[in-house]
Amino acid sequence: MTRGRNNWTCEDDHKLRVLYKLYQEQPNLWQIISHGFPKQNSKACRERWIFHADPEINHLPFTYDERQYILSRVNQPGATDWVAIAEEISHPHARRTALQCKNFVNNRQRRIDSEFGRLLDKYKKSGDRMNLGFILN
Repeated sequence: MTRGRNNWTCEDDHKLRVLYKLYQEQPNLWQIISHGFPKQNSKACRERWIFHADPEINHLPFTYDERQYILSRVNQPGATDWVAIAEEISHPHARRTALQCKNFVNNRQRRIDSEFGRLLDKYKKSGDRMNLGFILN
């Protein structure tokens, strides 16, 4: 039976934490937990835990050192090994997820691309093609 997509609430996250503590030793943990969420399947419960609800996840913005490390790794071979990057910048009881690292890089690139496009549009409208001729040709 496939369950429909449903947004998670703070109450759902709390309930997920409680159920995880109760059943964490069970072999079919996520299937058991999913019975407590009529609109979520076991995969959705597991992913919610791994990427958001686990209390050991650090939800604060990345520190300067974390940002610098992630960006230095992006320019190396195997740069998209987000799991390895997340493990390398994580601390005990302050874990970063692979999804957080990937989203940081993708959102940063999106902002850069957007800013570049905005500047390019500004120069196109001004008619000043001499300074950006190498881009516009």
